[in-house]
Amino acid sequence: MNVGGVVSSYIVKEALVDKTPETIKAVKEALADHIACAIAGSEAKVSIIAKKYTKAQWGVGVSSVFLEKEKVTPAGAAFVNAVMANALDIDDGHRLTKGHPGAIVIPAILAAAEELKSTGEEFIIAVLIGYEVGIRAGIIAHRKRPEYHCTGSWGAIGAAAGVSRILGLSEQETEHALGIAEYHSTYSPMMRCIEHPSMLKDGIGWGCMTGLSSAYLAKLQFTGIPSLFSSNEGREYVQELGTVERIHQLYYKPHACCRWAQPAVECLKELVSQTDIKYEEIEKIIVYTFTESASLSHQAPTNTEEAQYNLLFPLASYLVFGEVGPKQILYELQNQNVLDVMGKIETRVNKKFDETFPTIAQSQVEIHTKAGRVLYSSVLQARGDYDFPLIEAEKEEKFYSLTTPIIGEKRSRRLLECIRQLEKLDDIGELLSIINE
Repeated sequence: MNVGGVVSSYIVKEALVDKTPETIKAVKEALADHIACAIAGSEAKVSIIAKKYTKAQWGVGVSSVFLEKEKVTPAGAAFVNAVMANALDIDDGHRLTKGHPGAIVIPAILAAAEELKSTGEEFIIAVLIGYEVGIRAGIIAHRKRPEYHCTGSWGAIGAAAGVSRILGLSEQETEHALGIAEYHSTYSPMMRCIEHPSMLKDGIGWGCMTGLSSAYLAKLQFTGIPSLFSSNEGREYVQELGTVERIHQLYYKPHACCRWAQPAVECLKELVSQTDIKYEEIEKIIVYTFTESASLSHQAPTNTEEAQYNLLFPLASYLVFGEVGPKQILYELQNQNVLDVMGKIETRVNKKFDETFPTIAQSQVEIHTKAGRVLYSSVLQARGDYDFPLIEAEKEEKFYSLTTPIIGEKRSRRLLECIRQLEKLDDIGELLSIINE
């Protein structure tokens, strides 16, 4: 069997009964994080625009937009829910893909699963397939095309894989779906978006819609090219499908900003906890980091996207507020204390940190106080990685911190319990009914 055939066979034949409790739990944790990020992201301007666009262009259908009563077409629901999930840049990611698989894979599968009234078990295995195929597509895509391109360019393939499973496509139809998704996906210049932050972000909304649409097209016998899995590039990642599950390598963000800024935030968090230093005491901050992190904006943000793709704003926000969350990147852009602290920060590229990236994203912070003290943090990587994970209580705390302000404590608890019992659902619509009640 050729390499591409291995992937389509995996998508069609992978079985939930063969999965360990740890893997099923990993899917549920990814889903909980995704839903919380999307609910919190519903208040962002980009989400409001996406909802208006979806209702105008895709119209009424059978799939749910989070927190909206009116249902839209599966393509429309996939698009807007993906935009919401990535709106605050606090959604999951995978280091070797340099992107965000959950925000692009889950909304596509959820939209299709709601239309087909899929069970919780059917949804779980489709999400696992979407992650496993999408992550591998990202790794291989970056090998084949080394310039940095966005999640939409490879995540659409993972979305197509998961939706193909939900739709019950044959192996041949599935191969076409993957090829259509790759060909139609958003092969976007990511570094230009980092230099000029915009609502385009990681191409996740459009890539999600593309992945879903590709599977639906393949079901209608629309044909596509052989996907990137048909080459020998990354053969080892394809051959491990079904035995090595890379969903266990996800990272979960504790802060609402670009992952590249988060190691430095952790450095500040360490120094604050050890010394109880206040931002008013600081004369100067030096951040030692890797090139990609240093390339993030140093300018005062004028919108939410500029706040996310910024190195200095998250650091200053943490010192002033003790957190970098939805409140800071949505409503505190002009806070004078934050802007004053930003003016005290300088960055320096460290070659050792460049050598470890993207396998490990590391930074170190040096603080000079007005009293003449010099404080050094440890060399730290971003919290939430599989090798520096958030504990279960921290993941739960993140879920509630993102959902409770929007839907209240009672509904948040019911929602998390439903996710934890997902395999018992006869219809995935039961989950969506809690989100949208």
